[in-house]
Amino acid sequence: MNSTERRNDIKRILSDHNTATVKQLSEMYYVSESTIRRDLGKIASESGAIRRTYGGAFMLDNLSNELPINIRERENTEAKNRIAGKASELIYDGATIILDTSSTVMEIVPYLNRFDGLTVITNGIKTAYLLNSYSKITTFCTGGRLRDHNMSLIGSAACARLEEINADIAFISCRGFTTEKGVTEASDEEAQVKKAMINAAGKTILLCDSSKIGLVLMNRVCRTESLYAIVTDSELSDPDTDTLKKMGVKLIIADRYNQ
Repeated sequence: MNSTERRNDIKRILSDHNTATVKQLSEMYYVSESTIRRDLGKIASESGAIRRTYGGAFMLDNLSNELPINIRERENTEAKNRIAGKASELIYDGATIILDTSSTVMEIVPYLNRFDGLTVITNGIKTAYLLNSYSKITTFCTGGRLRDHNMSLIGSAACARLEEINADIAFISCRGFTTEKGVTEASDEEAQVKKAMINAAGKTILLCDSSKIGLVLMNRVCRTESLYAIVTDSELSDPDTDTLKKMGVKLIIADRYNQ
C-alpha cells in the first residue's frame, strides 16, 4: 500500500469510527508514528475533513459526534487554562456556583481553593472528584443518568435537581457559539441540563475557546443576550464585539500576557 492509498484508507477509518489514535494507525499499517502524523497533517491540509488532536484525529463531517472527555481534556489546554483563570476572577467568597461537565469549565477547579465558603453544584463526575480534594468547598452533584464517555450526569433527574437550586453564577461551555444563534450543543440532553443551570443562576458566564467561535450545532442552549459574560482566548470580530456591547454582554479576553 502506497502513501496515497494509506491516507485514503485512514479517511475511511475516521469516517466509520469518527476518531483514531496515531498509535492505533501506526500498528495497523506497520509504519512509524511520525509517518502517521504526516499522513494526518496532509489529510487535514488537503481536505479539511479531519481535525488533529493530541495523539490522533477525528472527523469534522459530523459535529454531532462528541469526543470522549479524556480526548477533549487534551485539546487547547493552554487556552482553556487561561480562560478558566480569568473566569475565576468573577467568583467571590461565599458564592454558590454551578459548573458544567465541560473540559474548559473543569479547569476552574484548581483556582477555587483561594475562596472561603464556596458551594459548588456540578453534573460532572470528574469535576466532583477533583473538588473533593478541597476541604473548604462544599460540593453537590445533580444526580441523573451517567452519559457514556463524557462522565456527565444528564436527564430529567439532573434537571429537576437544578430546578430546586438558587445559585449566584453558572459557568458553562459549549460546542459552538455565534452572536446570532447563541450557545449551541451537539447533544440535546446536555443542552437541556445547561438550560436548567442557566435558569438556576443569577448570572451565566460562557467559557469558550476560539475554536468554538463561529460554529453552530443543532441544539440551542440559550440566546446570546441570556449571558452575563463571555470569557475567551482571542478577540472577536468587530461586528460581534459591537453586538455583544449592544446586548450588554461582557467580553473578557484571557490574554496570555496579562494573567
